[in-house]
Amino acid sequence: MPELLAAIRPAGQDFPVLLHIVGATVVFGALLASATSLALARGEVRLLRLGYFSLLLVGLPGLILMRLSGQWIYQKQGWDDLPDQLKDPTWLKIGFIVADGGAILFLLALVVGGIGISRLRSGKGGAGLLKVTMISALVLALAYVVAVWAMTGKPGQPGAGAAATPAVSAGNSVATVTVTATEFRFTLSQASVPHGTVVFKVENKGKLAHDFSIGGKTSSLVAPNKSTTLTVTLDAGKLLYICTVPGHASAGMKGNLTVK
Repeated sequence: MPELLAAIRPAGQDFPVLLHIVGATVVFGALLASATSLALARGEVRLLRLGYFSLLLVGLPGLILMRLSGQWIYQKQGWDDLPDQLKDPTWLKIGFIVADGGAILFLLALVVGGIGISRLRSGKGGAGLLKVTMISALVLALAYVVAVWAMTGKPGQPGAGAAATPAVSAGNSVATVTVTATEFRFTLSQASVPHGTVVFKVENKGKLAHDFSIGGKTSSLVAPNKSTTLTVTLDAGKLLYICTVPGHASAGMKGNLTVK
């Protein structure tokens, strides 16, 4: 279960992750409670108000907590320090789209529902506006289900298994580098290699799952006591290598390889 092992984080990240989970749970529960109350109300003012104030007094604080702690995790895990091609993987983009787009829809639903509550108090109707709030709550609940799938399944991130290795023509000079991964560092058998095709043999000697990324290519996720290979064609220069598992690079799993 390498994906489960990869979810174990370096020290210092558990508290913001806990806050993020609590916030997400609270806002999701408030969305379901609101949608259910508004759906069952059938014009009953007490239930209509209950559904609206579930969003306002419970859901909104949960949303704020979820979003702020999510940004805290982003900074803690050092995503801003990663190369552009690794900075925002698919699953992280989905999370931000749902969080930020959902926040806008959430606030609009509160405004519409607030107008509906005001109209009910003045005897001018307003049930229709609260139904709009109910529909918005249902849409947001479904969107959060998608976000949970993205955060846990991480679509677009290399999975466990053999890494795709490009064919190397016979007679070409190929450098081989052994990469040993532990918590939280890489040890390379060579500090420099000639430019051209390089085969990285990635061996995980740690207790968590890791991967190895360099030159725009990333290995499969390697479980403890397993290994894989990554073949990359490198141009001359100093190239950054990292582990792309969230938080591992910021904890020290990165470095530079000199390509001559």
